[in-house]
Amino acid sequence: MLLRVIWILAGYVLACIAFAFVLVAFVFTPAELATADAGAGRFSMAAFQLLASSIQVVIFAAPLALFAIAMAEWRGLDDWIYYALVALLIAGVGFLAQYVSELQGAPTIVNDYALTAFMTGGFVAGMVYWLVAGRSASERRRAAEAEEAAGNATARDAAAKRAARPVT
Repeated sequence: MLLRVIWILAGYVLACIAFAFVLVAFVFTPAELATADAGAGRFSMAAFQLLASSIQVVIFAAPLALFAIAMAEWRGLDDWIYYALVALLIAGVGFLAQYVSELQGAPTIVNDYALTAFMTGGFVAGMVYWLVAGRSASERRRAAEAEEAAGNATARDAAAKRAARPVT
């Protein structure tokens, strides 16, 4: 159980970092960073943005992700599409939260590029979580079902032996 919780936490943190990495890659494009005039300043700005974005994503997504992960673990959902859709939903909520928190008259986040960045980040985050922890969500449930089935078979065998004994 403790090992499963560690995998879940690792998957969550790595998914949040992946989401932040995608967002940073939309701001500081790889082509832009690959140019000779990018310099160390651009890389340090990108690294700082990655750290700051990762922290924000970890904090913001926690309540929604906790609920979705608990449901997946309880139901034994290990299909990648579940995690991709949940992460897209969380990314959409994050995009809307950014929009709602904007100041009147300030430039808005509502544009195709920002929406694409958030949705791509959400999809990537869902896939990263699935790869690390999500695809094994049903193992515990399967093990419990197998244990229960074995227990039921043992109980049936014992009942059959009792029934087969001659009455004295």
